[in-house]
Amino acid sequence: MAKDYSKLARDIVAGVGGQDNINSLVHCATRLRFDLKDDKKANQDAIENLAGVVTVVETPTQYQVVIGNEVEHVFNAIIKLGVTNGDFDATSTTTTDTPDKKENNQSIFGKIIDAITACMTPMIPALTAAGMIKVILSLATTFKWMSTAAPTYRVLNIMGDSAFYFMPILLAINAAKRFKVNTSLAVIVAGIFLHPGFTSWVASGKPISFLSVPIAPDTYAATVIPALLMVWIMSYIERGVDRVTPSSLKIILNPTLVLLISAPIALIVVGPLGTYAGAGLAWVINILQGRLGFIMVTLLAAGMPFIVMTGMHHALTPIFLSTFAATGHESLILVAQVCSNLAQGAAALAFGLKTKKTNLKSLATSSGISAIMGITEPAMYGINLKYKKPLIGAVIGASVSGLYAGLMGVTLYVPQNSFMAILGLNGAKGLPNVINGVIMMILSLTVSFVASLILSDDKTKKQPATKKETNLNISTVN
Repeated sequence: MAKDYSKLARDIVAGVGGQDNINSLVHCATRLRFDLKDDKKANQDAIENLAGVVTVVETPTQYQVVIGNEVEHVFNAIIKLGVTNGDFDATSTTTTDTPDKKENNQSIFGKIIDAITACMTPMIPALTAAGMIKVILSLATTFKWMSTAAPTYRVLNIMGDSAFYFMPILLAINAAKRFKVNTSLAVIVAGIFLHPGFTSWVASGKPISFLSVPIAPDTYAATVIPALLMVWIMSYIERGVDRVTPSSLKIILNPTLVLLISAPIALIVVGPLGTYAGAGLAWVINILQGRLGFIMVTLLAAGMPFIVMTGMHHALTPIFLSTFAATGHESLILVAQVCSNLAQGAAALAFGLKTKKTNLKSLATSSGISAIMGITEPAMYGINLKYKKPLIGAVIGASVSGLYAGLMGVTLYVPQNSFMAILGLNGAKGLPNVINGVIMMILSLTVSFVASLILSDDKTKKQPATKKETNLNISTVN
């Protein structure tokens, strides 16, 4: 029998100040992300004590309620109540809305991080699916299940590549919502980067120009920065065009002028600039992965829980994607995330073994397994951060495994940040990389588990169980 999420949905809506206080709602892998009219009307204590809620995280532009793996069910139940779905909130051709006061009070760095998060978060399911298909293909070639020339292999390869190849279009859709740009126009401009006519022109080696202005012969499949930059610029272009066109002709002139202005800017200026920026990021990552790379992996692995707490982990996504696009592999960010995620899960599992409370054992076990599979928030907020000592154990384990990974140069050839990354270790570095990657994972799991087991105590048995602790049931199915 399917679980009924309607009561939890109603309680959360009431907790954030009622439906009238909600502008819109979106969700990521574990969090409900509310855009509230007034954050002060939300009752954090009441929300956090609801059965099914892990914790609340406030950012300058979003009120985030951490649910866990059941977030989509809760999200759907809230949308059924009549709350606006931010993923499908139609954007008009013109954008004359006044800026959000919360955004005006935010720092420039905060705005950048928030914008990147808003654009990258909806892409996670597509990137996860594509990455898993790549894992299947890696296994298929390693164990000689099929030839790379086989039709089945080629179809699967197309499926795995599609999310990365069409990344500019996916980003354009998300960025259009974030920057209040007409979605269709944003997709068209991003589509120009990938148009067969343009890509074949680039491949031919013949000069490309527009109105005698040369266009750099770059390809933009699997790029991140050009689409993000261009849609942001289009938000200003749309507003500028809307100011100068007569009301009677806006429906014709606005989209036409926006496209005529945006497309050349995209091809002549933004596209090459974004490509250089992406290549620069890849170059910086390669430098960081050089002689002192082991220090960077260690620090990043140890600090990843705190990066996740701020939501800045999504800001790392364009960086490692740019590295993948440029090199086909990654040895820093994703490797650190694997070390950290496994450590979070092992620490939670150790706490579950140590505690005498049945409800905490259940929560620690389910959230620990979830963290090992890449979803860390339930374990981090529900167990490790709440009881502190397991978090210390997780940081110790992540540091040790990150240090080993950095020293051995562990490399991932498939974008994965969970235990499934074990299937993405096979690549140009061969069997030694696979062995070192497996040792890295074992270190993360064992050191974190032992450290958390030693550090954790059972003082929780003296504390009365809260409603949340008694009833919280987080699925371990991703």
